[in-house]
Amino acid sequence: MGLKENIKNRRLELNLILEDVSKRLSISKPTLQRYESDVISNIPSDKIERFATILETTPEFLMRWEEEEKNLKINLQLTKEEQTLLDKYNSLDYVGKHTVDIVLEMEFTRCN
Repeated sequence: MGLKENIKNRRLELNLILEDVSKRLSISKPTLQRYESDVISNIPSDKIERFATILETTPEFLMRWEEEEKNLKINLQLTKEEQTLLDKYNSLDYVGKHTVDIVLEMEFTRCN
């Protein structure tokens, strides 16, 4: 499913009518209908964020990025050691990640 289907399906799941959602987005009902029917296929990112808030979900869900990320994770095979290192890296804060990135780049440069 694409963005238009996700928007419409989520709106219907929440029992929201076109008028309610279009008002909250500050767009006309016909514009919302065109979004949902893919007549307008290039929805501005700020509207996608507003859609997500109104539809009580995330932009990632609406865009199906979460699904693509899950598929990528399934296809990516890491050794146990690689997964452990990745888990440790992901648990670091910004400063820790920045430090690791600098050291990794220095070592990569030294070895290549």
